Amino acid sequence: MDKNRRVVTAGIALSLFFIAACVATDKIVYPEMVANSAAIPPIESAPVIEPRLDIDSFSFTRNIYIDRHLEDDCDNYNVALRACGSGSELAFHSIKRAQQSAAAGVLFLIRGGNYNEVLHVTTSGRADAYLGYSAYANEKVTLLDINSEDSGEEYGAIWLDQVSYVLINGIDVRGSIGFGRLLNAHYNIITNSEFNESTIWRNGRGKSKRGGLYVAFSHYNRIVNNRFYKGTDALALVHSNHNLVADNRMDLAGHDLWNIKCGSFNVIRNNLFSNKNQKLGSVFDCEKGSMSWHGNGEFAQQKERLNSTQYNMIDNNIFKDAQHYYSTSGGNGIQYAGQNGIIRRNVFYHVNAGIGMASYKSEATYNYGNRIYNNTFHDNWCAAIAIGTPINNMTDNEYRNNILWNNQGFAASHCKENNGVQILLRSNKSVGRFINNNIASSVDDDVLGIWGRSINHSLLSYYISIGLVEFIDTLEEDPLFVDQQENDYRLQASSPMIDSGAFLTTIISPTGSGNQLQLADVKYFYDGFSIPGEVGDSIQIQGQSETAIIVKIDYEKQAIILNKAMSWNQGDGIALQYNGSSPNLGAIQYKAH
Repeated sequence: MDKNRRVVTAGIALSLFFIAACVATDKIVYPEMVANSAAIPPIESAPVIEPRLDIDSFSFTRNIYIDRHLEDDCDNYNVALRACGSGSELAFHSIKRAQQSAAAGVLFLIRGGNYNEVLHVTTSGRADAYLGYSAYANEKVTLLDINSEDSGEEYGAIWLDQVSYVLINGIDVRGSIGFGRLLNAHYNIITNSEFNESTIWRNGRGKSKRGGLYVAFSHYNRIVNNRFYKGTDALALVHSNHNLVADNRMDLAGHDLWNIKCGSFNVIRNNLFSNKNQKLGSVFDCEKGSMSWHGNGEFAQQKERLNSTQYNMIDNNIFKDAQHYYSTSGGNGIQYAGQNGIIRRNVFYHVNAGIGMASYKSEATYNYGNRIYNNTFHDNWCAAIAIGTPINNMTDNEYRNNILWNNQGFAASHCKENNGVQILLRSNKSVGRFINNNIASSVDDDVLGIWGRSINHSLLSYYISIGLVEFIDTLEEDPLFVDQQENDYRLQASSPMIDSGAFLTTIISPTGSGNQLQLADVKYFYDGFSIPGEVGDSIQIQGQSETAIIVKIDYEKQAIILNKAMSWNQGDGIALQYNGSSPNLGAIQYKAH
């Protein structure tokens, strides 16, 4: 293949795109212009858990001890001796007994050991005074071989039962039917814990809701810096909004490592995912079975919730080592059917398809308005990206500044063949818009395939013959990773991906200055989603080195509010903070040493 070139379909795509736009409408309709200045929303304080837990930020006012070595409760506990009689601290000999003293501001310090009892929390803390359950110092606390029970059904060992402002820190679960359940539970934090070996983890889809950490009808929670190993669905967010899942490691699951179902404004960030048993992550709406499941308790509903998985962000994760499946219906990095979401800065390798843009009834019929950018896909078993056939709505999905390089390809009806295919379409009705991506293979130029067809296409031949998926300003080059054999996807100094990225969108506000500006497309950006402790994107305007932080996005007016004033020209490009003269392609931005 002739390297160091951009695919000539760029000109054809642009011409046909603007012809189609002119046929569809007489003019481009922009939102009503807004003022250049806006009030900056106040930043609410929140307990600090990243990059490490700051216990002082929780405003605890009293420590109470739980120690299974004790024969009875006492108020003269000696912490150093782990015994009653010569100290001054209140201590309980079981978790259950301790609950009588649960109150806002109390921090239960649990001494090391195996506890054959559940942690069922029914008391809330407050925003200014959490209720906490934490392993003492560096001691190992394990809830072992025990299940919670609710209405005759068994669930995981941790149960946050309609409570808010609770900290769970350093508490492990092992040998239970599942890891835990949060039901109508808000502003809680689970951190520094390990969830190991559900007793039903190999039972797969039929038991997938029960055998992990199940979060339902629960909002503004943070699940940070934990280890998940051998769940069914290791973590499920169901009908839950504004939650953060960050800095976790998840390995092996009977079905998904994690999923988001009919939840919005959630963030999956900085995690490591690996599952040789099946796929890694899923995002889709809720079928009736998801809503009516007994684990939803009094909140169970007898109706599906479709078109209801909006504005989630999947950012800066590693997806690796999934099952090598015969088709892109299994073993994917992400099986995705959400709306107006962001998938960015992720690395995908040794999974079946990096991203499967799914389309099937009924939970995956709305898959539109998504922005997929600056990801790296390499050496995946099938294609980098697979795109389904539209059912209800699959419009306005944009792929920008991604690197799709030397993924292994597929035959007409199975993912077991090595060829140049990087993008797999389910049919000739599949749609999407690819802008400024690197799509290339060292095998051949036929980088696009259609399921069930033995003849693959170069981007040019596809556009001439079918052309429903647009390809604009595509590169076809070796990205020159530092060491792709060792999965080091940093860019070498000579990489053609450096300074070759497109700006994410443009400024449509008239030339001026201020802290509020309107964009052609605000869907590429993140403002923190009102999640406690979260900060919006750091952005940079074309031709400037100064940066600012987005504190609020107005999706209706296509406007962003910044934390400080900046100047711009109408039509300037805007991107996340970058090094060099322009953004890079791929997940890892080049930094000169």
